[in-house]
Amino acid sequence: MSTNFLELPRELRDRELTPGILRANKTVHREASSLLYAQNRFDFATATPEDLASFLRTIGDNNANCIRHICVDFQSLRDLEPGNVTLEEGSDGILANIQSACANLRTLTTSLSSTHAMELRLDALDNPNIVTEALTLVNTRFRAISSLQDSIVEVYDDGASGYIRRKMENHGWTVKWGSDRSLDDFEDDWDHDYGYDDDDDDAYDIDNDSDFWRRAAD
Repeated sequence: MSTNFLELPRELRDRELTPGILRANKTVHREASSLLYAQNRFDFATATPEDLASFLRTIGDNNANCIRHICVDFQSLRDLEPGNVTLEEGSDGILANIQSACANLRTLTTSLSSTHAMELRLDALDNPNIVTEALTLVNTRFRAISSLQDSIVEVYDDGASGYIRRKMENHGWTVKWGSDRSLDDFEDDWDHDYGYDDDDDDAYDIDNDSDFWRRAAD
């Protein structure tokens, strides 16, 4: 006796999801996409606030709220003088977009290359007070994302001084040593040009959906 896929228990339908299942039909697409958004990590390193805002608008509020794991560049710092450390507008805009759209975010990871650049910059100042002020500012911005459970910073084994790493850990960040990505591997290669035709339950084009999952999911 044949069985309709949608008549199967949810725990069976949700096993070993791949982007290909999004081709089934609109109903399955809607049901499976929430899990795919939740299970993958999205890499927005090098993205601008405008890029991220456009992506979030494209996927819609429901899917944005399903996202659990995101990778971004470490926040860019400016005016590195005692009492005057601030975040670059673009970096703050990235976090603001995430905070407003991703209500169920669990982990935020900073990319290896951007964290390394920040460490070198702070290390060169040789001023513990500025290091403390800068990392405290970033930590405050991270904690403004109320759902966030873990802030992860990717670092090289032999990078900055131990003082910077200790300050990171004191803020409760997870310091992740090393990475399987190279310094040259952080280009903006994700694509949000995908979709389907809402007017036809089965006749829609989601070829770009699979391209999106291949590029954006880590």
